[in-house]
Amino acid sequence: MSWWSQLDPRFAPYARYLFDVAQANHLAPVVTSTYRSYTTQARLYAEYVAGNRDLPAAPPGRSKHQYGLAVDIDLPQYRAYLPALGAFWRTMGGRWFPSDPVHFEAP
Repeated sequence: MSWWSQLDPRFAPYARYLFDVAQANHLAPVVTSTYRSYTTQARLYAEYVAGNRDLPAAPPGRSKHQYGLAVDIDLPQYRAYLPALGAFWRTMGGRWFPSDPVHFEAP
């Protein structure tokens, strides 16, 4: 199963395009999260609240991951380029915040 098949079909083409742009620019993108169940989101949020996660996680029910409207794309070898990828995502109408640089979501 492809990672984009786990996303809302209205959002998936945009997420895939963002990934393809990063790949075409030799940034070696890695998708680390797409759809999350309530249980997974609750676990990630609890880890964040406990201080066991570097990146934020929304409370369950408030994450666009639970609706297939967000994707986490990391650039492990080129993290300095995440703000540029985020800026590009914003020009596409998406939401991106420096506090969670791997998180790209629908508006």
